[in-house]
Amino acid sequence: MTAEVFAQTLQRATELRSQLGADFPIQLCGLGEPLINPLTPSFVRQIREAGFECGLSSNASLLDEKRGRALLDAGLQSIHINVGEEGSDYESVYKLPFQRTRDNVLRFFEMAGKQCRVDIVLVDYKRDPAHRHRMTEYWRSFGLKRFMYFDLINRGGALFVDDMLYQGYPETAQARELLRQRGIRPACAAPFVFLFVGYNGQYYLCCSDWKKEAPLGSVFDTSFVEITKRKFDHVASREPVCKKCNLDPINELTGVLRQIKSGSEPDRTRDELLESIATRSKFVDGVVAELAAAEANSPKSVERPRVTIPIVAR
Repeated sequence: MTAEVFAQTLQRATELRSQLGADFPIQLCGLGEPLINPLTPSFVRQIREAGFECGLSSNASLLDEKRGRALLDAGLQSIHINVGEEGSDYESVYKLPFQRTRDNVLRFFEMAGKQCRVDIVLVDYKRDPAHRHRMTEYWRSFGLKRFMYFDLINRGGALFVDDMLYQGYPETAQARELLRQRGIRPACAAPFVFLFVGYNGQYYLCCSDWKKEAPLGSVFDTSFVEITKRKFDHVASREPVCKKCNLDPINELTGVLRQIKSGSEPDRTRDELLESIATRSKFVDGVVAELAAAEANSPKSVERPRVTIPIVAR
């Protein structure tokens, strides 16, 4: 992301804060690694000077002492470090030297102290709770105490996962019927909780739109609130990204129905998920109403959304 694109994106975030009358954090991420961009510490400083909470997502491969100090001096408040493996397994998955990454993580953790929160991100890509526990204990042995756990995400179908080929499963029709019977209009919350801006200043549907199939306009031409209807139309139609994504509620329910059929999940999981989908869909309705009210410059009494703006810094 260039300095010009970033400045306009930050201006749009400031505009949204004024329209919502509420604060939200900004998270710098990357298509790979945001620290490749030498301007990233400057972006952190500008975000903090604008009065926003600022976080960074990183794999720590470039988080040497110089970059770490620059980020802390700029006012970085949190960092999410994705290191879900160790040793030769790490090098096989990440294609990076593990010892350097480990040393970077431990040094930054010591440097950060109480100034910056350090979260270790563990993606359960093996779908193995024992492996996730082992990685938690590995990092805990070095004194790290904060962990963020995520299930495997297929990135809007960009990542091939053999049991996430939803369009070919008969359980999809069953999932639709169950939602209809419960009176649930399924809507994924990800596009509305995370307002995603790409490195080129394009708004995208969400961070799972890995192939960038749903551009919604540029920060130079339109605002966050103005893209709300376009986002909702994509979510409602499930085109072109959601129909392949495992975060989509219909696909999520399809997956659980298949697990129940195979005996790997109990029947109650279906009902628990239906309740969760109903709650999340209601949340989406609230966010859409909030942003629509902001666009119309009229107050509306709805639950305030917890919005995060991920900005691709690379």
